Amino acid sequence: MSLIKQTQLLQELQHAFKQQDGVNQDGNVLLGYSGELHSAVSDSLLLLTENAVVGAGASRKKMHRIGSVLIECLQNVSRHGWINDEGKLDLYLTVELTPLGFQIQCGNLVDIEMAAELRSRLSEVNGLTHEELRVRYVEALCQSELSKKGGAGLGLLSMAKKTNGPLDYHFKEIQQEMYLFTLAVMVKN
Repeated sequence: MSLIKQTQLLQELQHAFKQQDGVNQDGNVLLGYSGELHSAVSDSLLLLTENAVVGAGASRKKMHRIGSVLIECLQNVSRHGWINDEGKLDLYLTVELTPLGFQIQCGNLVDIEMAAELRSRLSEVNGLTHEELRVRYVEALCQSELSKKGGAGLGLLSMAKKTNGPLDYHFKEIQQEMYLFTLAVMVKN
């Protein structure tokens, strides 16, 4: 696999951020970020999102749902994102207020194996009814075995439960066997 330079990655992420593929253009971006992901950035993004969402008039209950979905998005990037030669993981993130609710869009690079795994998991999760989703979530909780990536497989299930709808995603090949993975989830009004 040929290597992607840090500047190429940031350019691709910033281009995707500016293009807002799949984002409702009638909405208002409350938060936008493009850059490295690490724990201090995650904490800051959560705090900024909370302030922006509450400032936009959302209830504490809705903020809790949005915060939970955001945490799952960031953990998904941490566990399934491509790490460059410098040991860094980059992403872009937007939180947007739309007529339907709050949309969180998160993008990061993945290699071909990560893309195949994510496609499979997302297709499976999107194919479940609300009741099947609930049952699968409880089963995953009861099994609570950590995968080799450090998760118990609850992230996508949890996001789908909290958003009451399919998880919108796409992959854009930016280099042979390297994709920009974008996940967009809507926390409806």
